[in-house]
Amino acid sequence: MRGVCWVIGALWLVLTGYLTVAAIGVKRDTGGQLWQSFGLLLAIVVSFWLPHLSLFRFLNFARVHPVPSGVGVALCLAGMSVLVWARQSLGRNWSQTVSAKEGHELVTSGPYRVVRHPMYAGGLLACLGSAIACGGTWIVLLFVLGSLFLWRVAAEDRLMARQFPHEYPAYRRRTKRLVPFVF
Repeated sequence: MRGVCWVIGALWLVLTGYLTVAAIGVKRDTGGQLWQSFGLLLAIVVSFWLPHLSLFRFLNFARVHPVPSGVGVALCLAGMSVLVWARQSLGRNWSQTVSAKEGHELVTSGPYRVVRHPMYAGGLLACLGSAIACGGTWIVLLFVLGSLFLWRVAAEDRLMARQFPHEYPAYRRRTKRLVPFVF
C-alpha cells in the first residue's frame, strides 16, 4: 500500500500549498514570533528524521490491508477538510503563530461555533489518519505536533482571554477546546 502513503504525502503538500497561499493578505501580527515559526519547522524536520534512526525503525511500516489504509485516508481527508473550513472561517485573522493581530476579531462562526480550536482538531485528525495509513514519520508527527498543538491551544486561550476580556469567557464556557461536547 505504498501508493496510499504517496496519496497521504500529496494531500499534505496540497494542504501546505493552500495554507501558504491563503496566508497572503492576512492581518499583521502585533509582535514578532519568529521562535514559534522556527519551533514548528524544527518539529516537522525532527518528525521526518527520527524514523530513520535505528532506535525508531519499528515505526516504519505501511499498512498492507486496505481497510486500515482506507480508514486512515478518510480520517486524513476529514481532518484536512475541518482544517480548511476553519482557516476559511478565520479569514484575515489567521496567524501561523500564537499572536494578536492588528484589528483582531473574535471569530465564533463556522466550526468555531462548536470548538475553539478547529484547525488544531483537524490537523490532529489528519495526522492520526496519516499515522494509521502509513506509520513511520506520521506516528512521530502525530506525537510531536500533538504536543505542540496542545501547548498552542492553552496559549491561544490565554491570548484570546486577554484580547477579548468581555466576549471570550462566555465563548469559552459554551465551546470545547478540540472535540465537540467532550474536550
